[in-house]
Amino acid sequence: MTEKTKILVEGALFAALATLLSVVIPNVEWGDLSLGLIPLVLYSVRRGVRMGLLAGLLWGLLIIVSGHAYILNIWQGLLEYPVANLLVGLAGLYTPAVQRAIQAGERKKERILLLAAVVTAVFLKYFVHFIAGIIFWGSYVQWGLGPILYSLVVNGGSFILNIVVTGGLLLAMTARDTRLLLPQNK
Repeated sequence: MTEKTKILVEGALFAALATLLSVVIPNVEWGDLSLGLIPLVLYSVRRGVRMGLLAGLLWGLLIIVSGHAYILNIWQGLLEYPVANLLVGLAGLYTPAVQRAIQAGERKKERILLLAAVVTAVFLKYFVHFIAGIIFWGSYVQWGLGPILYSLVVNGGSFILNIVVTGGLLLAMTARDTRLLLPQNK
């Protein structure tokens, strides 16, 4: 098996794990805890933007084909699953800086950069959900709020929750050993 094939298989495994973790806690009307962010951000920081985007796209498609997507129409389905999850791969923008910090032994910088990757990925995902909430879910508004405010409350709350959970777990997972963040090419 070539090195590129191994990296693609690794990405497919991370996307499958993200899909499984995403269905562990079902979505509710007022929020979303997406445990699938954990493996996808980790993979994106390990392998970079290109592989992260590919794995994110696969994650979004797997949620649809597994029957766990809430789809109102084709445009909403594409926006909230393949597009939103693809953008999580942009956590890979931090790959070179995180890996340089690890190699230089700069633990504080590495942890700050890892958190920046989490914030970027989660922000982009939930910004897409925020836009979709205004466009597609506006007729489902509750609590007497307008579509913009309702989408901001629901997706803003999900954004904060997912930053705390994803950031906290990734920091805990890499606290003693940063090898999870470095590609193992063997």
